[in-house]
Amino acid sequence: MLKAIIIDDEPSCIDTLQLMLQKKFTTEVKIVGTTTSPSAGIQLIEKHQPNIIFLDVEMPEMTGIELLQSLNNINFNVVFTTAHQHYAIQAIKLNALDYLTKPINLTELDIAIKKCSSKQSQNNNQQLNHFLQQYNGNTIHKISLTMGTATQFVPINEIVRIESQSNYSTIYFTNKSKQLVTKTLKDLEEQLAPHNFLRVHHSHLINIEHVICYKNQDSGYLIMQGNEVVEISRRKKQEVLQRLKM
Repeated sequence: MLKAIIIDDEPSCIDTLQLMLQKKFTTEVKIVGTTTSPSAGIQLIEKHQPNIIFLDVEMPEMTGIELLQSLNNINFNVVFTTAHQHYAIQAIKLNALDYLTKPINLTELDIAIKKCSSKQSQNNNQQLNHFLQQYNGNTIHKISLTMGTATQFVPINEIVRIESQSNYSTIYFTNKSKQLVTKTLKDLEEQLAPHNFLRVHHSHLINIEHVICYKNQDSGYLIMQGNEVVEISRRKKQEVLQRLKM
């Protein structure tokens, strides 16, 4: 059974999540502490050594991210909770960390708990620690990518384009190497869209920073760094031209 702590500056949010956990997940989760104070949350973590904490991102005394950065050791799972889709959540998504948006959806809560129970814990902690080291308030420079049994942290600006391969994706880099990863193009688009990536075709996601030239033939083509040619779908043509400011 997972020992859980809830840290949120809004008592009503704590009550709602606590009720959901007690009603639906009594055999999976035991709540060992709740608090509206981040500093009290740190004490609860030290006292109870939880397996999982549900942590609000935005709190007045200290953000959830600052709370984690203040800890010497993170040996538990973190599920971020937030009512806002601001830059911090984009960064959290980018690093493939678990989060729930308020009001919390029961299905999404179930998925988060199952992930914590199934224990990809070591991998999750690696990603979380990397996120905390990189996070500076509004900019994350790398994305975590699962390649076989390993997770690599790749600089975003080294990605030229990404091509769909059914439920996988092939990523093409500035050094002309490529890598097949176990993520769909849709998943990668959600993570990278805030970082100047654009879906130009149902099979292609490109980094706008690496566009060299636009060719107005048929529905249009982009010449990317490395002289790679990417077709633009007719449906996407106007959006692409707007983003390229043409």
